[in-house]
Amino acid sequence: MSGNEDEQTDRVRNQGKADGLFRACMDEIRSSHTTGQALRTATLAAGLLSDRCCYAELLGQFYVATAALEKRIDELINNSDDKKPLLVDKVKKLGYSFTSGYENDLQALLGQEWKSIIKSWTTEPAKQYVQRLEAANDVECVAASFILHGPLVIGGGAMLKPRVERAFGESATNVFEDVTGTAKGGRSSRRREFIDLYDSLLENDSDAKDQFATLTNQEDTHPYQEASNHATHSISPHPEIDSDSKQLKMCEALLYS
Repeated sequence: MSGNEDEQTDRVRNQGKADGLFRACMDEIRSSHTTGQALRTATLAAGLLSDRCCYAELLGQFYVATAALEKRIDELINNSDDKKPLLVDKVKKLGYSFTSGYENDLQALLGQEWKSIIKSWTTEPAKQYVQRLEAANDVECVAASFILHGPLVIGGGAMLKPRVERAFGESATNVFEDVTGTAKGGRSSRRREFIDLYDSLLENDSDAKDQFATLTNQEDTHPYQEASNHATHSISPHPEIDSDSKQLKMCEALLYS
């Protein structure tokens, strides 16, 4: 990332506690040297908004992953032993659920047959990502939420919604409903609540905290981030998109602006 992008990323990172989980996760993501946490925002902003099908195709990859994650979170909570509190229950209480927003947007973009279209467009990496999420444990779901929910909650959603609305109409912006405007107290409140929640997890267990943060980065122990990158880059090519372009790199900063 450029100097300006580093500064914007650091500004968000530094809102977490000095020894907290949020900073640790952000540092792991930055050290991975992939688009990582910024892939959703960066790629959507880098040319995809000129092509309805191209945008829907990428949106579909993150829809299937997010739907699998949110379903798995509900399963873990519903099947949990009350004597053993789950970390993912705290994440659930943030009140974010993006599955229905994705579904409404995909219907607006593709019409009534959107489900069959997305099924045919789902890439192999995205399918593998879904399989991992379907079997994820408590800690893995919390790490996956950081990757899949975090970009929308802590910055990217507020920047992308008006662009998507200009390109495809208001009916294609449902996924941004809870992360824009005054929803949940406004952007700064949403970001603060998300950061504070992750900093409160494993607060008194430094070893577990380090292990958890690593899950947001290392492919061998928690491949969700890398699978997300592969899912993005496996989408059929469109001439207006260059994943190595200066435009894409500059758009990475949108997530943390």
